[in-house]
Amino acid sequence: MESSDSARFRKPMLWPALWVPLVLVTAGLLATWITANIETKRAMARAETRYHVQHQALVNRLLANVPEDTEQPSALWLQGLFDDALPDSLGLRIDTLERHTKMPLMEIRANGPVDPTRALRTIVSPQDQIWMLTTLPTPDLLESAGRAARQTIWVSGLALCTLAGLLSLVLNRRLYRQALRIGELQRREAGADHQISNLQIEKTILRHALNDSEQRSRDLVALSGAVIWELDENGRIGFASPQIAELLDRAPVDLAGVAFEELVPPGFQDNFRRTLTAARSDSAIERMDLPLLHRDQEHQVPVVLRVRALKDPIHGLSGFRISTLHHLG
Repeated sequence: MESSDSARFRKPMLWPALWVPLVLVTAGLLATWITANIETKRAMARAETRYHVQHQALVNRLLANVPEDTEQPSALWLQGLFDDALPDSLGLRIDTLERHTKMPLMEIRANGPVDPTRALRTIVSPQDQIWMLTTLPTPDLLESAGRAARQTIWVSGLALCTLAGLLSLVLNRRLYRQALRIGELQRREAGADHQISNLQIEKTILRHALNDSEQRSRDLVALSGAVIWELDENGRIGFASPQIAELLDRAPVDLAGVAFEELVPPGFQDNFRRTLTAARSDSAIERMDLPLLHRDQEHQVPVVLRVRALKDPIHGLSGFRISTLHHLG
């Protein structure tokens, strides 16, 4: 029983439910990784679309601004046309397809840090010529959008995971402290139950002892043949032992509330009152011999009467206890 109680109330070594913040953080990191990949692809797709729009805008700018003077060198007006209109993230190259030459008509940042694998080409025919307009994006044009989206998602996800983990740890700490408090209360309850059990055992022992004492007192009174009375402070009978039936042929219930003087012949009542007064003042047992009236009111039964005054420290006199024994002499 003690081992089971000690196992029941053993202090927990770790905070309970630590798997909750671990699951939350793991799920948050997984969700952040998935979301970052999805948003990175979306950002790169939007950047790709914007790149196509920029390429088409350059084509439209070329077609819309072809000069009417066909004798002007193409390289001159093309350079002026695209110097300010070309975004920093693009390189531009215009080649003619009418002659086999590797020299472009115009080239802007075409040999810089560009990604030729993502080049866009469009054939145009200004001034009755066949040209190819090629745009080459820098690697950052697409990658920077993906990196920005990935960085934003990861910063937000890590912040949320950290917040969720900290909140879970705070709740786990409260749960741990509550578990300790409940364990302490359970230990106190077990101690109180054990103390109550001991008190109940002591109460049972005392009750048995009291019952034995009462039974011993009743046996002694019965064996002695004496009648025990209890009177209130006014001398009225509150209790009479069953031996009164043999002594005066009266039932104890018939005498409840009756003044004891009514059982004393008139010639002995003054002595009886003086005996009560002496017992009250001396706090000692007073003895006197007197007769008591039988039930038939004709016979008198001589008895030896002993009186003790009952006093309460708070209220003073609370009554009298009287013993009467049949006086055969």
